[in-house]
This record gives sequence, structure tokens and C-alpha cells, in this order.
Amino acid sequence: MSQSASIARRTAGAGRGPAAAWRRRRLTLWRAAVGLLALAVAASLAGPPLAGAALRIALARSLGTGNVAVTARATPALALWWGNIAMLSVAARSVRVGRLDAAAFDATLRHVEVDAGLLYGSRRIVIRSVGGGIARVLVTPDNLAQLIAAQPAVKRVVVHVNPGAIVVDGTVTVFSADVPVSLVGHLVVRDAAHLDLAVDRVTVMGGQPVPPDVAARLAASVNPVLDVGRLPFDLRLTGVTIGHGVVTLQAVAGTASAVKRAP
Repeated sequence: MSQSASIARRTAGAGRGPAAAWRRRRLTLWRAAVGLLALAVAASLAGPPLAGAALRIALARSLGTGNVAVTARATPALALWWGNIAMLSVAARSVRVGRLDAAAFDATLRHVEVDAGLLYGSRRIVIRSVGGGIARVLVTPDNLAQLIAAQPAVKRVVVHVNPGAIVVDGTVTVFSADVPVSLVGHLVVRDAAHLDLAVDRVTVMGGQPVPPDVAARLAASVNPVLDVGRLPFDLRLTGVTIGHGVVTLQAVAGTASAVKRAP
């Protein structure tokens, strides 16, 4: 009788061992799944603000201004971690574009692919492609005056921006004498990347015209006024509007065939 009971107990214990081990494995797997789910939810929630902060730092360096606002969205939000942005909105003030300080820049871009390693690792922006979008650059008379005044021998520059025309007054030093100069011109889109100053006429000493070749050399010294190729967004200029006290440049974005690196 005692031997039969012992055998029964051993048989029951042997049955409970595998079952208990399986329950422990199921519990471990369940905890791991819950942990992974929690990490995924946390990554999804943290993705947009962290991506926005990284983009803001990178674009502040690229655009030469601390006044940058960025919104980045993706579906799923986890896609932001590997550099796929469904919609990117940028609004910046006091932007440096090559030699020109522009008053403002804003853009709304779709299907943007960035180098995630450089963005999150070193806060550098390298845009690999842009599906599409629009952008705008605002330039004030003071921005243009600063650009022109940077030319050698040019001083006391004042720029007036009127619908369709730009008037530049200043002085040019010739043989140690300051000569009053007045220029009337307009801005033209030379190609997809460059905006130029086209000179209509230049007068000196209160109205004396200068030869056309002199006017052409003056324009060449400041052109291009703006080069959107210096911006890391694969933009193409489509138009320019000269209004009351402000110049508005329109641009579009498209699929990039080459990597655009921030300067």
C-alpha cells in the first residue's frame, strides 16, 4: 500500500512539473510583450516632440537663426525615428541664405526623408528626398540695403521697395570722393535657384546717366541676390512679387535626385 502511494505521488509531481514550467514561460512571454508594447507606445508618444526638437536645432544651425518653429508628423509616429516625415512645417525669422539675410522663411513639405542617424546623433539635417511642397521667402528693404552696402566702396545705402520696382540710393567712393548714386531696377528669377537684380537705370550726381556697361557691372557685383540652393530643401524658385515694402519669393519642392546637405 505504501509503495503504491509513493508511485502515485511521483506520477502526480511529474505531471505538475511541465505544466508549471509552461505557465512560467507564458508569464514571461506576456511580461515581455507588455514591455515591448509599452516601449512602442512610449516611442510613438515621444517621437513627434523629440523629432521636432532635433529638427529645430538642426535647422537653427543651417538657417543661421534661433527663431525657428518646426512641426513634424508621420503615420505611424514611429516612422519619425527612421527619418520618414509625412508632413514637415518650418517657420523661421531672420534667416541667413548665402550672403542675404532674409526677414522670414516658411515652408510646408510632404513626404520628407532625412538621414535619421545624423539628425538624432549630431543634430545635422541631411534631406535625402522631398515629395512636394511650397515655400516662401520674405525680403525687406533693410535686407537688400545690407547686401548692397557690403560691396566695396558703397556707403549710406537706402532701399525703397515699391510695387514692381526697387530704388537704391547711396554713395560710391571714386578717387577718394563720395559720389551720390541712384539705381532703379527690379528682381528677376534667373533660374530655378537664383534671384537677380536687373538694373533699369543708374544715375549719378543728381541725374546724370551712367553707361550701360557700368550699370551691368554694378548689378553683377550683387548678383545673385538669393540662391535657394543654399537651403537644404530641394527648392525651385517659381516667382517673385515686389510689393509695398516687401519682396515675396515663391518656391516649390519636389523629389530630390541628390542628397541636400545643410551648409
